[in-house]
Amino acid sequence: MLEHFSYGSLFMVSFLSSTLVPLASEAFVLAFIKLDFDPYIVLFIATFANTLGSLSTYFLAFLGKNYILEKYFSKSLKKLEKFRFNFYKLGAFFAFFTFLPFIGDIFALGLGFAKYPWLKSAFFIFLGKLIRYVFIIFLGNFFQIIKI
Repeated sequence: MLEHFSYGSLFMVSFLSSTLVPLASEAFVLAFIKLDFDPYIVLFIATFANTLGSLSTYFLAFLGKNYILEKYFSKSLKKLEKFRFNFYKLGAFFAFFTFLPFIGDIFALGLGFAKYPWLKSAFFIFLGKLIRYVFIIFLGNFFQIIKI
C-alpha cells in the first residue's frame, strides 16, 4: 500500500486542495502520519504546497483583476470597491484564515483583487496553514496514543 503514497502525492493534494478544487488535504496528512511518514517532512510539504495553492489563487485574482472584472462583472465593480478596502485594511486577518474550508479560497481571491501586498499575504497564509497542520498532526498523534 505504501507504494501508492509518496511525498509528491501529498504535495499535489495539498496544493490542489487550497485552490478552487475541493479536496481534503487534512485527511491525507493524517494518513501519512498514520503510515509512519516523517511528521516534520509531512508538515513542511503540506504547509508549503497548501500555501502555494492559495498564492496561485491570489495571483490569479491579482493579475487578472481588470480583465476578469471588466469582462464578466462590470456591474459589480463598484460593489467590489467596498470589499477591496476591507480586504486591504484587514488583509493579514483574511490571509491567516485562508486555511478555512471553502471561504479560504474566497479570502485568497479577495486579497488578490484588493492587491494586498503579496509578501504579507504569503507570510500570513503560510502562518495560518502551518498552525492548522501542526494542530492536525498533534491531534492525530494524540488520538493514536490513546487508541481512539
